[in-house]
Amino acid sequence: MTTFNEKLIYDKLLEIYPNQLIPITELSLNDSADKMFVESSVTGFNFDSVLNCHPDCAKKEKSPDALFYVDRKLYFVEFKEGGSKKEDIRLKIHEAVATIYNFAIQQNLGISREDFFKMDIRYAVIYRENKINPNPTFANMLEMTSKKYHLKNLEGYIVKKTRVAGHPVSIFNVLKSVSGGSVASILIHKDGEAPIQVPA
Repeated sequence: MTTFNEKLIYDKLLEIYPNQLIPITELSLNDSADKMFVESSVTGFNFDSVLNCHPDCAKKEKSPDALFYVDRKLYFVEFKEGGSKKEDIRLKIHEAVATIYNFAIQQNLGISREDFFKMDIRYAVIYRENKINPNPTFANMLEMTSKKYHLKNLEGYIVKKTRVAGHPVSIFNVLKSVSGGSVASILIHKDGEAPIQVPA
């Protein structure tokens, strides 16, 4: 039975970093301010724990918070406050892809450069909105057409697909997708407000 390259990399990360499969609640936590964002017991891989394995660059790179594997796809997910910088968001996916490329080489996973860049790698940014738009359809349309982080021009180059989500319904849909349906509901925390449950 064939093991897909995306799964080879994900399984090897779990083997090398066995204690880094942690709840989304912790993955989305704003460490600097100790603020909860998305509350869910479903787990993802804490990609912040991974070092770049290149011998000339064995250090912590900038990276997205989480990595999920489902249906032959690797999903990087970054949880951010709404005021985050475009450059920071874009740099994280560049360095994350470089890190897993070097990881695959160091671990002798037998993935050629050509095959590596054929892999289905995706990137989602989930950000905390300052104001919740009451109309989820309109909010979704804004997110899809938003140039907030200019991620669309990375598609087909660094990653296959990108997504930006800030509305609670969009956040839930992204997390449900990257978890293979394991996320059935979430709580979203906003400053000075009661948590929002999605679905309501």
